[in-house]
Amino acid sequence: MYERPILDPLPDIVSEGRFAYGTYAKPFGRTNMLDVERPYHHAVPRFVKLFRLKEWVAFYLGNSRYIVLTALYDAKSAALALFQGYDRETRQSFGFRRLLPGGCFRYGPSLDGSKVAYRSGRDLLAYDLDLSGGALRIRVNHRKTRTSPALEGDLVLPWNDRQTAMQTVCLPLGLNRAMYSTKALCPMNGDLRIGNETVSFSGSDSMGVLDDHKGYYPYRLRYDWAIGFGQDTKGRRVGFNLTDNPVKDPERNTENCMWVGGRTFPLPPVKVTRPRGVYEDWVIQDTEGLVDLVFHPETRFDLRLNLLAARVDYAGPFGSFKGFVRSGDGEKIDASWVYGIGEKKYLRA
Repeated sequence: MYERPILDPLPDIVSEGRFAYGTYAKPFGRTNMLDVERPYHHAVPRFVKLFRLKEWVAFYLGNSRYIVLTALYDAKSAALALFQGYDRETRQSFGFRRLLPGGCFRYGPSLDGSKVAYRSGRDLLAYDLDLSGGALRIRVNHRKTRTSPALEGDLVLPWNDRQTAMQTVCLPLGLNRAMYSTKALCPMNGDLRIGNETVSFSGSDSMGVLDDHKGYYPYRLRYDWAIGFGQDTKGRRVGFNLTDNPVKDPERNTENCMWVGGRTFPLPPVKVTRPRGVYEDWVIQDTEGLVDLVFHPETRFDLRLNLLAARVDYAGPFGSFKGFVRSGDGEKIDASWVYGIGEKKYLRA
């Protein structure tokens, strides 16, 4: 079975100018990424480090019928506010995305107490992350447009040791650069009004994943990623996070993991192949025999941008899985009831 050390949380992600690499059971007290020394070949001022640091907070939400991706993403050359959903029963999409000037979001030095929001005359998307208070809150308000119904919602993800399965990583990208991520699977409750229909997320199949993320990624970034979650036949919240990104020594340094109930199990590195293209089946496998999945896209979701200094080529379909993932206990989890999101990203920024 694959093993990776799970470390006790630290007060700071950067201490004496160096990153604390590893996989952690809980978030750092501070994600003080700007305190790193010489993330490149030479010392650079703080504003240069801030410009090169890509940051986002995202949530992946749903129940057996609905899937939602929402994110406040800042690449510094450009930013994105996104609330995109899909009704698997009617096969209808809804939501909005707003491309914004870079540097418009302010992320707190600590995950606990962080508040990030986008507001305009038409839209509101706000996250309130109160870990010590035991809740992550997402609020959305969107006026009806030609392509999407009106949206209004207030969703809460409880945060506690009993219900929340979490993992924090700090992984090397080369020189003194790193990526950080906290991902956690939580139950969810609240209401989301979609047009004239109100969806109540109150059942045991309602859940969400937090993704808090920062990284000194290279100017040209490519990665493959998939996340899946759902309720298994035993009534447990189960999910997995699988990515193939440019970290160094991925056998030891990967954020791949599986959640079962309130427990987290590390998973080995994976590779993603798409024999017939992005919107046909994806094959996701490892070399340890723990991950053998097929992701089947059910929607099209593309984001393309080509500016002088920046380019984005992103595909992020919603879909379903089949196959299996094996937990650290040796349990073989059938993925045929799991829904989720896949991403294929190229970013030059």
